[in-house]
Amino acid sequence: MSAEASNGPGWRALAGVGAFLLALAVTLLVDATNLPPPQAVGVGPTAAMRLVAVLLAVLGVAHLVAAWQARAVAFTPGEKGNKAALAWVLGGLVGLIVWLQVGGGFVLGATWLFVATAAAFGQPIRLKSPLIGFVLALAVYAFFTLGLSLSLPAGPLERALFGAAT
Repeated sequence: MSAEASNGPGWRALAGVGAFLLALAVTLLVDATNLPPPQAVGVGPTAAMRLVAVLLAVLGVAHLVAAWQARAVAFTPGEKGNKAALAWVLGGLVGLIVWLQVGGGFVLGATWLFVATAAAFGQPIRLKSPLIGFVLALAVYAFFTLGLSLSLPAGPLERALFGAAT
């Protein structure tokens, strides 16, 4: 990084996020080792937790490296947060929670969360965002329920598509 001023996060914030991510990764790894082994030959429920823990550890190390590089850069506060984007993301999360509570199922709730998050990042709500979100949510649902034999909340759509597998 250059010696000019930065309006991004300061090195202390980057280091704090990095430390938090590493602590979360360690917590997930410890929890994964406490789960029972898979009952049949296969991947088992700990595989996804270990994968997420490794990815969190990589992100944590990347944040610590960025903090190390940013420690000599002068910090100048930037613009205020984007309240509309925050409202879209929080609305997506609340919508997902409500949708799951009323029994709507994972796929449509996760699709709504994807669309709301995409809107927060400036993507207009047209056919593209819901379609991508639906395909990704369907793939995640199929991976967890069929591949890992874990259960995600099933609604009418999941029961119609996967039948007794849910």
